[in-house]
Amino acid sequence: MHSRTLLRALALAALVASPAWAQTKRAAAAPAAPAAAPADAAAIPTAPAGPTTVPPGGPIQRDELTPEQKTALKEVDRMRGEKARIDAEVALAEAKRTEELAPLNAEVSRLSAERALRLAKASAEAAALEDERAKLERQAGLEAARSSARLTERSNKIRELEAESKQLQLEAGNTIARLSNEIQRFQKEDEARKVASKAKPKYLKDPLVDGVLYISDRRISFNGAVTEQLADYVCTRISFYNNQSSEFPIFIVVDNSPGGSVAAGYQIQKAMAASKAPVHVVVKGFAASMTAVICTLAERSYCYPNTIILHHQASNTLRGNMTVLKEQIDFTTKWFDRLATPVAKKMGISLEEFVKQMYANDSTGDWQAFGDKAKELKWVDNVVERIEETSVLDLLPVPATPMIALPAVPRPPQTEITGVSAKVDDKGRPYYELPPLANPFDAWWLYDPQGLYRAR
Repeated sequence: MHSRTLLRALALAALVASPAWAQTKRAAAAPAAPAAAPADAAAIPTAPAGPTTVPPGGPIQRDELTPEQKTALKEVDRMRGEKARIDAEVALAEAKRTEELAPLNAEVSRLSAERALRLAKASAEAAALEDERAKLERQAGLEAARSSARLTERSNKIRELEAESKQLQLEAGNTIARLSNEIQRFQKEDEARKVASKAKPKYLKDPLVDGVLYISDRRISFNGAVTEQLADYVCTRISFYNNQSSEFPIFIVVDNSPGGSVAAGYQIQKAMAASKAPVHVVVKGFAASMTAVICTLAERSYCYPNTIILHHQASNTLRGNMTVLKEQIDFTTKWFDRLATPVAKKMGISLEEFVKQMYANDSTGDWQAFGDKAKELKWVDNVVERIEETSVLDLLPVPATPMIALPAVPRPPQTEITGVSAKVDDKGRPYYELPPLANPFDAWWLYDPQGLYRAR
């Protein structure tokens, strides 16, 4: 019902909005004619130019109208009344709607205000929560950093304590081992003294008597590769025995040595030459390369008939490009010239002839000779049949320094003295690792056909 009324109101509004309707409205609002005026004198307003049922021109008298026009005019009057009624109904309905909507509009306004207020409060609360969240995150990050720092500090402290514990365990083990050795030594002293109770080292200015060499306790053990550590060991003891006495000889006793560092060997050679007490070199088993040079250039040297002395050219573990290789070869050659020239001079030949004879006697250039032949070549001064170690006065074992367990390979001679350590490569083959050459101008000069010695 409401929809139909609304449609009728819209139709009447369109009719009223038309120019013809506006002119008719104005004519209806004009003052009424006097009662005496004839009925046909009433003027009918004319519509503006456009589609209309009333022809243009002046007012048309009612009696002049055709029956159809009169009928249409009556319809118009009826529609005017209907329109006025509808307008009143529409106005009343509008008033009622406005009256009905007023509480709703007020409620909408109230709800909108409440919503805006709630949004503002929610935004304020969200901002406060965001600030609180950021604050908590900063606090959490700071606490995490502090925790990490404390954890790192504790971890470092734990590592320090573990290292200290291991060190204490090692020191305790060393102390226990040392005390055990001392106890064993004390327990065997009486027996050892009985064995050599009346014996004393023999100190002879000329230790070779009737073909027998007597070695006193002025003795320096020289075994394994020649290294800086071994040179320091030998040179220090030469000085020590010189400070004890410069009257009796000092013995450097070589069991087996393949040679080694030319710089270290040169230091030993110069310490021997500078010694006030004579330094005698005794080779029992084998001396090669740098050790053979030390033996040959000693003030006096001794060996057994079957001792082997070996001289050859210097070699090196060369690495680098062609220019670097050439420089290393040139420098190693200079070392060889300086150290081998005195050997050749003692033999009574030139260095060139010395090298030539090396390869004439062996295709590899490794010129080895037994003791008696070495004496003929002037590589050694004396060949003896018997050597007496007069300083061996007890049967006590030398206290061993506790060491970390190594793989099951033969230990190189004088490991603690020379710095050479036993190793096993990734293929399970044992070898001896030489210490690094601290002297940048140094070179290795040793005899190692089996490849047992390897440089770091």
